[in-house]
Formats: sequence, C-alpha cells, structure tokens
Amino acid sequence: MIAWGSYLESQKTPEQRAQEAADRQAAKAKSDREAASTAAAENAEQADKRRKGFHCLSGWDGSNRALVDAVTKSLRDPSSFEHDETRITPVSPQGQHFLTMTFRAKNGFGGTNVGVATGIIRQSDCALVSWQLVSS
Repeated sequence: MIAWGSYLESQKTPEQRAQEAADRQAAKAKSDREAASTAAAENAEQADKRRKGFHCLSGWDGSNRALVDAVTKSLRDPSSFEHDETRITPVSPQGQHFLTMTFRAKNGFGGTNVGVATGIIRQSDCALVSWQLVSS
C-alpha cells in the first residue's frame, strides 16, 4: 500500500501538487477561523455569566456560600438550615450584585419557618459586603 501511494504521488504534475498544497492551506485557515470564532463565543458567554453574577453562585445548589454562612451563624439552630433559592441581579455600576435568598429553618418552638435574607456582594471576588435578615 505504501509503495502504491508513493507511486501515485510521483505521477502528479506540479500543478496538481500546487493545488493540493493550496487546498491544505485553505482548510487549515478555515479551521483556524472556526477555532477563533468558537473561542470568541465562549469568552462572550463567560463575560455574560460574570455580568449576571452566576460566577458567585454555587453550581451545585445555586447558593452564595458567604451569605449562607452569615445566615447560618445567626440562627438558633444552625443545623436546621435548608437553602431554598437564591436570586441575583446583574452587576451594578458600583461593581456589586444584590442577592435575595429564601431558606427554611427551625424556629424557637420546633416548627419550620421560611426566611428571606438579602445581601450585597462584590463582583470582583464575590465577597459579602453587607446582608440582613428580612424575615425568618
């Protein structure tokens, strides 16, 4: 097989070889353009996720760890904390995101209440700037 391929290659004219080289170069250029456009699309998607604040939320349950820790420390029974939902706003001109988190926790009588906590986090490092317990 290798000998047959070598024989066919030796029978090509210079024009055929030049055309094949041009075709290979065009295919490589097309491949490079597609790779660049794919990379640009991925970068745009990542930038959009950062603008929306999703990089500050857990991929597992959608919570913000800093806000969860702050709320858990303020509860009577920290082990009863159950995260329900966290909503986040797009970045503000000040470079901050506003969070609203709903959760469940036991009250003083042993029943379970639904609580709401709000917070402000920095976009740059997702650090909790301030928070407050709205209802519990």
